[in-house]
Amino acid sequence: MTPSIAVLAVLSVAPTCLAGVINFDSITGPVALTNQYAPQGVMFNQIELTGQFATSVAAVSPPNYATPFYSNANPGMLWFVDPSDSSIAAYVNSVSITLNGYNNVGGWFDGAVIDAFDPTNVLISSQTIQPTSGTNYGSMTITFTGQVHELEFTNILNAGRLGILPFDDLTFGAATDVPEPSSLLPLGFTLIAFFRVETRRRRSWTLKCARQNAGGPTA
Repeated sequence: MTPSIAVLAVLSVAPTCLAGVINFDSITGPVALTNQYAPQGVMFNQIELTGQFATSVAAVSPPNYATPFYSNANPGMLWFVDPSDSSIAAYVNSVSITLNGYNNVGGWFDGAVIDAFDPTNVLISSQTIQPTSGTNYGSMTITFTGQVHELEFTNILNAGRLGILPFDDLTFGAATDVPEPSSLLPLGFTLIAFFRVETRRRRSWTLKCARQNAGGPTA
């Protein structure tokens, strides 16, 4: 194996698990979501699992759904981890949620700015969902791609009134562990050594060519 191929082999990381779908029906609600779905590789904060408000919520896969802003307007978050160890951060290359439809029977939904972040907390992309306006509508699936580690939901109040933003069928690709900074140190030393050897080899080759062109010894 050549040095360049060896470096590429070190850089490649195998996925930790297969793709998954969470429809939030395996748990009885209402309940605040935290680590209940850690075995599937997903953690939650400020997001509730519930089946309430069934007349207003046109659920995609009843009876339950998930929602931020259930009891306050704090940002809701979900993020990906290694299913075998929730202390190890992970990312997926694709994640989708299906926003439940709305039936105008007296309730309302809030809107949100949904941001996708990579493992270094760099924003990948955003999507804005407006609050309900009183018009019925069906479900809508939104998708984020890239090295997605976290989704964050920032509230957009509906005329100053706190409401829910129900979503279902959280669908995501295979998760890949995020390397710890300490584990990157040996790779860094390997790369430095490789580039030093490569620089010396190129320098030696340049000198050899110069000597050949000048008609001098090449050994």
